[in-house]
Amino acid sequence: MPRFRLLDISHDSPLAVGLIMATAVVFQQPLRYALNSVGEVEQRYHLDLLPALVVLCVVFMFHQYRKRQASRASALAADTAAQLERARVAEMHELMDIGQSLANALEFKEIEQALWRHMPVSLRQHPLSMAMRFNSGWRTLLHDGDRDADGTRIEGIAAKAASQFDGTVEPTTGTVVVDGCLCMPVCAGRAVIGVAILPDVPGTRDERLQQTLAPVLAFVGIAVRNVQLLADSKDNSVRDSLTRWFNRGHAIEVLRNDLRRAARTGQAPSVVMFDLDGFKTMNDTLGHLQGDATLQTVARAVDGILRGSDLRCRYGGDEFLILLPETPLNGAAQVAEHVREAITALNLSTGMPGQRLTCSIGVAAGHHGELEPEHVIERADAALYKAKRGGRNRVVVEETADSLTAARPLRLVVSGT
Repeated sequence: MPRFRLLDISHDSPLAVGLIMATAVVFQQPLRYALNSVGEVEQRYHLDLLPALVVLCVVFMFHQYRKRQASRASALAADTAAQLERARVAEMHELMDIGQSLANALEFKEIEQALWRHMPVSLRQHPLSMAMRFNSGWRTLLHDGDRDADGTRIEGIAAKAASQFDGTVEPTTGTVVVDGCLCMPVCAGRAVIGVAILPDVPGTRDERLQQTLAPVLAFVGIAVRNVQLLADSKDNSVRDSLTRWFNRGHAIEVLRNDLRRAARTGQAPSVVMFDLDGFKTMNDTLGHLQGDATLQTVARAVDGILRGSDLRCRYGGDEFLILLPETPLNGAAQVAEHVREAITALNLSTGMPGQRLTCSIGVAAGHHGELEPEHVIERADAALYKAKRGGRNRVVVEETADSLTAARPLRLVVSGT
């Protein structure tokens, strides 16, 4: 509520002058009497009272003026300090918001969205880009495409800057200039996992701007590392640690989804299941370490002949399963024969004189309306054991009412060892 003032000098100055003049008129006689009294005192005691009073009044007025100026300066300083403090509090809230959003990010897309939504206001005034380093190369995480270079150039600048940061003792501090851009490191621990890129202009070299950007980059480094660790954890949970093929549980879940999709599209998946002939003999004669190395070699050899969409699974021990989405039975049989030839071509010894490692393969396809993956795997497994009983090193395709005609020419394929 505004304070009531009887007289406001800034607005009522004419009234104030009138009041002063009226007061002088009213007290004209007392003032004349006082001045006469002062004159008598001066003459009697040989004093200069009037000049002294004038000097005193001038000094008093100057003192009051300086006090008022000092008070105004103090109030202005206090207001400025309050504004700075409010700005710091607002900036702290912005950093807390972006830190919380980045901490909750589970994917790289969520990190990018958190940066766009919660970037501090002082940083929004400059075109900021970020590129992250992965095993496969650099990837642009944040890019102001309207005012900056394209993503490819951003990644090239990040690679050059990272090579300079990697050679420093403290990569978490400092900036470098690359191709007219100011680069700051994004770190996880002492490792440089990314680079923030700003145009090299006086505004971006401001120390306060860089102090604001530094905690943001620290949050980004932690968030990126968390997402990478989460992705690695998820990947490890569904993969076999020896061959890096998927495990049985993941393969069954993917096959279930493919069967559901086939119920709508009519394009059923096929399954190729194989195990290694003579693998137990190899373990007994050459040891389990050699057996593990053989499994890795077989997995790499089969990887080279499969499509990127084909799912590889180590089903258990020396049994493997390959899921071929939207592949008919005769096409799956041809893939199985390629797998058998690739393993035979490795010419691996089982440890017994003259005996080489081969494989037996069973092939099955999903039936119309079939939704249970275990049924398809069971039929492929039955075909696999039929190949075993038939002499090994061969491909056997399931015999069903739907597939018998197409499968009979490929149902039993035998090759010499």
